[in-house]
Amino acid sequence: MPPQDASEPSTLDLTVVLPAYNEVGHIRAEVERITAALKDSSYSFELLVVDDGSTDGTPDAVEGMSFVRLIRLGANRGSGTARRIGSTEAHGRYVVWTDADMTYPNERIHELIDILETRRAHQVVGARRTEAGTMKPLRVPAKWAIRRLAEFLTNSRIPDLNSGFRAFSKQDAKPYLRLLPPGFSCVTTITLAFLANGMV
Repeated sequence: MPPQDASEPSTLDLTVVLPAYNEVGHIRAEVERITAALKDSSYSFELLVVDDGSTDGTPDAVEGMSFVRLIRLGANRGSGTARRIGSTEAHGRYVVWTDADMTYPNERIHELIDILETRRAHQVVGARRTEAGTMKPLRVPAKWAIRRLAEFLTNSRIPDLNSGFRAFSKQDAKPYLRLLPPGFSCVTTITLAFLANGMV
């Protein structure tokens, strides 16, 4: 696939942005899982692996793999920075955010794009049914309170404010990418940016 300037019109249906930091144990399997699922779909795609300063050989593990484009940040700058850079450099009309550690059902990425296409949605978030075992007990009430406040401020129901599994229109997201913080709260920021501007 010839290189494409990020400012040019998108020529692919979707770009999967995959931030990776010291994921050498998972990254190849995750890329293969995503690639296999999307090859069976009707969508043209690329996997944009953004290596966030890994020290374990993560970027070398995926370099040269089919459908993979690799960006090396050189230093650990945070998942929000990796997602912002990946989204800005994406060649797809739609951008998918997910993780490289086998956490999310990445074989279902095409379903997120189906919803964007058929319902003309601006953003689709894969809400988790439970986060059991993934956070300290003291954080659960705080996250619940933040979600309820966000629902009040945006007048929207938000089942999962912090899910990193989502898809959105690159064109719609462009004005908000510069607002993304460098850390994990980038997922909350992009959710609220869309909702606050009436893009549901």
